[in-house]
Amino acid sequence: MSVLIETSKGDITIDLHTDLCPIACKNFLKLCKVKYYNYCLFHNVQPGALIQTGDPTGTGKGGESVYRMLHGEQARYFEDEIHRSLRHARAGTVSMASSGPNTNGSQFFITVADE
Repeated sequence: MSVLIETSKGDITIDLHTDLCPIACKNFLKLCKVKYYNYCLFHNVQPGALIQTGDPTGTGKGGESVYRMLHGEQARYFEDEIHRSLRHARAGTVSMASSGPNTNGSQFFITVADE
């Protein structure tokens, strides 16, 4: 499954690994559906490495998963879905951004260069 992200700098098409990361993909798709990401800034731009967005406050310190919206504060974050076959070796790879293990919310990053 693919998703088109429209930005002021151009469109980005990303592929989702719904088979390997169903919880993260469901979170991302549901947040897209409720327009959670509309007008979010790319608050972390590292030229030659990555761009990061998904925080509605624009600070890099905010954001929550769709599971919090559905199930309350205890479900604010969800667990990691890490697979050896999914690596950040190519430009365009998308991953959840978190502050530590099992702290995935709404933020994500996209690699902008090959390894």
